[in-house]
Amino acid sequence: MRRLIPFVPALALALGLAVTVGTGHPSADEKPGGKGPVTIDISGSKRDLYKIAVPRLVGDGGVGNLAAEVISGDLLISGWFKVLDPRSFLAHLEQEGTGLVVGDWRNVGAEGVSKGRATVDGDGLTLDMKLYEVGRGDKPVLEKTYKGPKGDARRFAHSWSAELVKHFANEDSFFNTKIAFAGSSGPGKKDIYAMDYDGGGVYRVTSNGSQNILPAWSPSGAQIAFTTFLRGNPDLYAVSAGGGRSKRLSDRPGVNMGAAYSPDGSKIAATLSQDGNPEIYLLTSEGAIIRRLTDNQFIDSSPAWSPDGGQLAFVSNRLGSPQIFTMSSTGAGQTRLTRKGNYNQEPTFCPSTRGCAQPTIAFTARDEKGTFDCFTMNIASGEMVRLTEGQGSNQHPTWAPNGKALAMASSRGGIWLTTADGKTQKQAYKGSADVPTWGPASRR
Repeated sequence: MRRLIPFVPALALALGLAVTVGTGHPSADEKPGGKGPVTIDISGSKRDLYKIAVPRLVGDGGVGNLAAEVISGDLLISGWFKVLDPRSFLAHLEQEGTGLVVGDWRNVGAEGVSKGRATVDGDGLTLDMKLYEVGRGDKPVLEKTYKGPKGDARRFAHSWSAELVKHFANEDSFFNTKIAFAGSSGPGKKDIYAMDYDGGGVYRVTSNGSQNILPAWSPSGAQIAFTTFLRGNPDLYAVSAGGGRSKRLSDRPGVNMGAAYSPDGSKIAATLSQDGNPEIYLLTSEGAIIRRLTDNQFIDSSPAWSPDGGQLAFVSNRLGSPQIFTMSSTGAGQTRLTRKGNYNQEPTFCPSTRGCAQPTIAFTARDEKGTFDCFTMNIASGEMVRLTEGQGSNQHPTWAPNGKALAMASSRGGIWLTTADGKTQKQAYKGSADVPTWGPASRR
């Protein structure tokens, strides 16, 4: 398959902001003595991560530990919080219950504390959650109760984490989102899988006994497009995100790969080589060709849409080595974007204009030692942030819907998550995983 397209980045891989938060100190409109609510300043120039403690929930130990682990992971990678080490806690959790002994938490540096009780009754589960701001005393500032099947423990925990982000930052989180990826399903086989963004609830989307690679979510989250070798040729198909029978989109001669849905879902950009050379085409959502966007003797691939649908980033070797270019969605104004490094690939636009104040792309670059790492780049200023370094090989960065975090495939094992500044990273999935693609925010 590498023989077909020497460097088409995603295929080769598939086969083988600065974000911090407010200090939590009272702002000018808070009550004297720190009695007013804490709000996280997401735009200030001098910011610190808000220090929050997430002890295990009291009550049912198994569910309590699981919920605390999920909440801690959510807040850690959100980009707004510093989650305190449970080994530092001074409070006697069973005696304290869901209340708060303020001094014990102030003494470990906590500005906020998430507390909860897990009650299991047969197959039913109740989570009673409370948030305390230490500077406001021992009365909770936020309370929520979640009831449902015991199997919903992770979902309830994610929902509580989202409430904390909304409370402090008035922002939507990505805790209810999913990531799709290609993973091994047997000798010589790959399938498309999906999971909760943090690695929970993994399930197989495709199951056709072939090699299925390069997943791409539709904006609604209802469909996943992918490339399959089911009929021996790399063809484009789409399948329900929940799995089921897939639908063929493009089986033209040569490669049909690298689908990218437009933000409104009406069009797909993809790489086709029906005329003998890999070029980028614009298709309808059903696979009919609208127009050819690039036309030259070189390889153009890996299209990625801007949030407003007006631009596409893509990879081309027209200047001798793979570099990232941009063009309008009509194909006009093709301009080189990356000017550092001799092997840049896999661009993806930050999907949120609120999460990224300026148009920003993430991409993979190969350094002088031949190692792949992930970067972000402010398109207007050219400012670059290196997300990974000295951590093995890291490729195919993909943005969370709110632009506050990214996922990537890593030689450290499976899929890793990082805050948008690269300072906080954690493993989400340990298994075989190529080309992770972060899905849209849940519509429910």
